[in-house]
Amino acid sequence: MRNSLKTILFLSSFSPTLLALAIVRYFISGADLLFYQLVSVFVLGLILFALIFKLIIKQGETVNFKAKKVESTDYFLVVFLAAYTAPVIMRMVELNFEIISLILGLLMVALWVMPYIPSHPLMYLLKYKFYKVESDSGVVYTLISKRNIRDPKTIKEVKLISNSMLMEK
Repeated sequence: MRNSLKTILFLSSFSPTLLALAIVRYFISGADLLFYQLVSVFVLGLILFALIFKLIIKQGETVNFKAKKVESTDYFLVVFLAAYTAPVIMRMVELNFEIISLILGLLMVALWVMPYIPSHPLMYLLKYKFYKVESDSGVVYTLISKRNIRDPKTIKEVKLISNSMLMEK
């Protein structure tokens, strides 16, 4: 179950990209079927993000955690910003819903087996930050937190998202 949450959470991070693609499509062809498909998948991604995020906060398993090292991974957001601006820059690219669906399907399979997810841009809007933390036993996790963490000793309790992802309580 946790891998499915992690995978869906990550796929939802592409929702803003689909909105950018829908806007580009609108400027190319107007409000056609592909435009509405892209907007629909964008809205579905937002809904999934909100549901999973709420589920993690309200029902996630809370565990005590001792970290010995912490490192910010906010620089991954640059990758997503490039993904959002790329459709606008390459406005003349013809969009194909089947190809986009195939690529998202392949991403889903790859993400299922990946232990980590990169930064989620929708979480940045909610003021969450991403960190790479090492537990006192030497295991490395991705930690999502609302606060700026400078000292690993200040991390006390976390919620489990997957085997490699945590959210600070």
